[in-house]
Amino acid sequence: MDIEWWKDKISEDIYETLRTKEQHLPPYHGHSPQQWFRRHLVDWLAIVVETFYLGTTSQHLAVHLLDFFMDKLEVDQNHLYLLAMACLSISVKYEEHCDKTLKLNSLNHMLPSHSLLSVGYSAAELTNMEITVLNFFDWSLSIPTVAQFVPYFLVVSVDNHDLIDGQPILCKSAVVTCLEKHTKYFMEISLQDHVFRNYTPSLIAASCIAASRISLRLTPTWPQHLQLMTDYFIEELLPCVNIMLRFQKKDLQLSQCSPLPAQYPSVTPHHQYQSPMYNTQCYPPNFVTPQHMMAQGGKPQLFGCRGS
Repeated sequence: MDIEWWKDKISEDIYETLRTKEQHLPPYHGHSPQQWFRRHLVDWLAIVVETFYLGTTSQHLAVHLLDFFMDKLEVDQNHLYLLAMACLSISVKYEEHCDKTLKLNSLNHMLPSHSLLSVGYSAAELTNMEITVLNFFDWSLSIPTVAQFVPYFLVVSVDNHDLIDGQPILCKSAVVTCLEKHTKYFMEISLQDHVFRNYTPSLIAASCIAASRISLRLTPTWPQHLQLMTDYFIEELLPCVNIMLRFQKKDLQLSQCSPLPAQYPSVTPHHQYQSPMYNTQCYPPNFVTPQHMMAQGGKPQLFGCRGS
């Protein structure tokens, strides 16, 4: 949606409402036996979102629906991409304008070139899967995600009194633009691995800002105005921030965007390190559909419940 609530006079009230709602999110267990395939689905969703210029709120909601659905129900291998399609289709209908509604032919065209998926899915299959997902979530899609919190935090993410390498900021707008790009990168990282489900969306969003400020060598790392706005101390963010920085290091190694330092230290409240500059577009490599995803004889069972 284009409603920029973080610019509204009642933004603080909206933020508190989102914080309250996220406390009621169900626990994520990570028990899905198909967890090995999650990364492929998330990467595919990212490609579709970028191709059709969809918003990050749609992307994050789609991954949320995907994660919690798979956490409770085992989906037939032949229908994992159908599930991802349904989650994204639902999210787009909820978050975007009507003109952004995804066409089935377009989604089928985006499927990986694989014998099982070469013919794509039918409209009836997609509709049935959408209804199944909606029923699973009791048709309640008002779910706080990282993408909803980040814009609110970005409003005060850079201050005129911030320093870069101990020197005053010469052009705040340029720093803000760069920090936004870094934040978008860390938001992508937060979707890549289910380990981030151990943290609330607002804490992940705040960690994206903190990790971005560290990458840009902004000091102080977590100024008081950010602490007051987010209601998080830097110590609360460090476990999540350090995971993000480890993923950043891995991305640097894979993409060879720039040479890495010999050591990549964890961050403590009073420790600053010289972060290597990196290309913010160096995301992890595109997925390759596993070769052992094979056709099964007979009519497959779509779901298998594993209980709570």
